[in-house]
Amino acid sequence: MELSEIILDKIKCNHRGKENAIKRKDLLLFCAEHGYGEYPYLMISLTDRQLRNIYSQLPVVTCNKGIFYPIRREEVEEFREYLRKKAIPLFERWKRVADVHLDGKQMELF
Repeated sequence: MELSEIILDKIKCNHRGKENAIKRKDLLLFCAEHGYGEYPYLMISLTDRQLRNIYSQLPVVTCNKGIFYPIRREEVEEFREYLRKKAIPLFERWKRVADVHLDGKQMELF
């Protein structure tokens, strides 16, 4: 079973709804208990960044309480609004950088 499947099963079974969210550190500990973790005696090392990359590909949402499987429409809408608030400023920043005209010195960086 893939680690992403293990994580999704854990969240779907035990962390349904915002009130049952699991913190990232606890999910990392769960992964370590299943052979994935940031511990030198384990053959596979899972960092916080890698964990975030994994669950960002799953049908789960996050909040200040942690990660959970949404069970109400409001939970999904709240998360989508959170993402929208992050995405629009990032897109605006992307447009500003895309419009930059590089001079000779800047071109040397590439």
